Order: sequence, then structure tokens, then C-alpha cells
Amino acid sequence: MGLSAMSQREAFGPNLRRIRLQRGVSLQQLATATKVSETLWAGLERNDFSRWPNGIFARAYVREYAKAIGVDPEATVDEFCRWFPNGDRRALPIIKEQAAIVGHSDLQWQDPVPAATTGDRRGGDAAAAPPPAVTKKSTGAFSTLVRRVLSRA
Repeated sequence: MGLSAMSQREAFGPNLRRIRLQRGVSLQQLATATKVSETLWAGLERNDFSRWPNGIFARAYVREYAKAIGVDPEATVDEFCRWFPNGDRRALPIIKEQAAIVGHSDLQWQDPVPAATTGDRRGGDAAAAPPPAVTKKSTGAFSTLVRRVLSRA
């Protein structure tokens, strides 16, 4: 990550705070409108996500903040996801953890991030591709995996 990228990351929360103040929205008004605590919003404005949820919930909070202060929610969420792991849309970390739990060491999963940040963020052409075929072998392996995990519980 270059110096420019680092400074853009560090400016994310403070820029949102600046816009909120320019538009005359207090943290209390924001908390009331979004039903999210002032503490979490103050953390966002400091880039402190230690008490924040991850994934879809973090993205939903950022989207609501953006709507409440009158900025483009999609662009704000995209920027949040670019700079902070809380909003990460990629499944690789989850897949790796699940593979480790069941003892698969030869993980072949790939979850590339699309290069374009405009338009449909769900993956463009990849989103239109049909889902992989479910075979008897894949369902049998899944059933075996579920039985194995449940027997350990």
C-alpha cells in the first residue's frame, strides 16, 4: 500500500465527519435516525472499528451513515470495503477457516476481487454465470462432512 493509499485510508472517517458537520447533523441526530449508538458512529469517524461488526452488517451501517448525512451510499460503502477489512466482501478467509476446521489442506478456492468499482458490484458477468452443477459425489461428500462435524459436537 503506497503513501497515497494510506493517506486516503486514514482520511476515510475524518472526511465523513467533516461532511456531517458541514451539513449540520449531530451525532445524536445520526444515532436517533439510524438507531445505531453514537459511540459506533464516533468510532467510524476515527477509523476505529474495534467495536464494529464485520461483513454485511458493517457495510449496512456505513450505508445508513452515508444516507443520513446525504452522501452517495454505494460509493461510500465501496470506499469502506476498499480500505477496511470489516467490510470485506470476499469469502476466502471464511472458506479457509472452514476448510481448516474439517481438515482440508488442499484448498483450491479462488475469490478474485473484480477490477471495476463501478456498476454492479456483485461480479458482473460472473454473477450471470449458472451455479455449478450439484453431483451425487459432491452431495455425498457434503453429507459425510456434516456427519463428521456433528459427531464431534
